[in-house]
Formats: sequence, C-alpha cells, structure tokens
Amino acid sequence: MPIPALPLPAQREVPALNRLIYKTALLFAAILMLLGFTGSRAYAQADVKLKSPCGPYSVAFYDYGSLYYQRGDGLYQGVDKDVIDEVARRTGCKFKTFLESRVRTWTHLAQGTLDMTVSGIKTAERERFASFVPYLKSRNLLLVRNDVNPPVESMADFMQNGKLRLAVVKSFQHGAGIDQFADKLRAQGRVDEYGDAQLVARIVSLGRADAFISEPVAWGPLIERNDLERKLVYLESGAHESYIAGLVLSKARVRPGDVQKMKAAIDAMRSDGTLLGIYRKHVSPDVAASVVP
Repeated sequence: MPIPALPLPAQREVPALNRLIYKTALLFAAILMLLGFTGSRAYAQADVKLKSPCGPYSVAFYDYGSLYYQRGDGLYQGVDKDVIDEVARRTGCKFKTFLESRVRTWTHLAQGTLDMTVSGIKTAERERFASFVPYLKSRNLLLVRNDVNPPVESMADFMQNGKLRLAVVKSFQHGAGIDQFADKLRAQGRVDEYGDAQLVARIVSLGRADAFISEPVAWGPLIERNDLERKLVYLESGAHESYIAGLVLSKARVRPGDVQKMKAAIDAMRSDGTLLGIYRKHVSPDVAASVVP
C-alpha cells in the first residue's frame, strides 16, 4: 500500500523567509550607500564653494578729500581705504587697489575691464553694468569764493552773474538738483572740467574759477591743502537733497556670491558701529553721524 505524501514541515519554509529578509536588507543597505554618497558629494561641493577664493579684485580709488587723500609721508588714507581694508578682513576677499581718475574708472567699469570702485553714486545708466553696496549718505554744496563781487548769497545769485565760473571733476555725479544747476552753467559755457578734486580746489584757490562742488565728508583736506579756510561761502540747493553712495561692483567680473559677502560685511559694519568709527577717524563727530546710511 503506497505511503501517502506528508506535508512539508513548517521549518522548511524558513529559508525562503530568510532569503526575503536578506534581499530586503541588501536593498536597504544599497539605498543607504547611495544616500550617503549623494550627501557626501553635496557636502564636498558646499565645502569647495565655501572655500572658493574671493578675488583678487582690482579696486580703483580716486583722490577726493577725506574719502581718499595723500598724507605728508606720501601714503594714502581715508574713509574709502578703511572701508575696503575692513571688508577684506571680514570676508577674506583679496583686493588690488590703485589710484585712477574718475573718468577712466567709469569707462573701464562700463567696458567690463575693471572689477570695483568705491563711494560711487548709483544711476540708471550705471546699474546696467554694476551692483551697488551703500555705505555713505551725503549731500553736495556749492562752495563759492567769498571775495567775488557782488557777493553771492545763493545759487540763484551765482547763476545770474554771468562772469562767474564753476570748476568740476569730470564724470562726477553730485545729486539731481545740483547737477541740473551745473548743466545750466555748462550750457552757458561757464563750467571748466578737471581730472580730480584736488586740482579743482587748486584752480579755485588760484582764482581761475569762482566755485566748486563738494561735501562735508570730503572737503576738509581739499580746503586745508589749498589755503581756502575762511575764504568760501557754502550754499545749499533749495531741495536739501542727499545721495547714497558705496561700493560699485562689476556685474561682468565680480561673482554674485562675492557681492553678497561684501554686502553682508558692510551691513555688519553698520550694525556694530565699525562704519561710524571709520568716519570719526576722518571727519568731525557730527558729520560722521550724518553720513552713515
């Protein structure tokens, strides 16, 4: 009599279950390895980005009173220099600085052949090729020799006297109102343009022009060096307008991440009082307090 087939014992099902667990574990391990590799690669990329060098960037300074001027020993100092030095310290960015005329500076920035400049005023035209990081708020006044005849007590008086001449720095922007005033004089052939503010002040000191445009944050060294103390009348435009200026960064040459680094540094300098301290080194306390934006 044939022996009936018996059912397989329950333990014979264990190897199949073990195989399923084993395959699941392998799959889970593979997923973990893949996630670990992806995460490591992302971390490595972030670490490289963090360590990527900022610069070196070329920075054009310009000689303009307390913002940047030459000391008796031939070295330069000023607000703009201190701002750049502090930004370099905080960000690790490398800067190659040099002295340049304002005309050439703006030309090179527009052409994409210069990285940066300092204390520049934003205009619609300049925004096409540069980003701006403000650190200065100021206003320009008309500084007129006090020996002109008849005396000048307002900008309207100056405009009405057709014999008076204005000396300006080529390519300087001063603010809408006072620039309109200068443009009207220019249309009358009464404006003489020069390469830098030091030369402009010298021309006025020599009597070859009757007035120039400057501002409290800058005019101290210009007046002192050119023997103009107590020889000027200071005239404001009726609008009492101010302007904002700061770092000017080429959109074609300065990496967006580096722009953000510098902006964060300037913001921190404003918040912790460093920016105010820089101004106090070069101008009176009341002027310093008025020019931090």
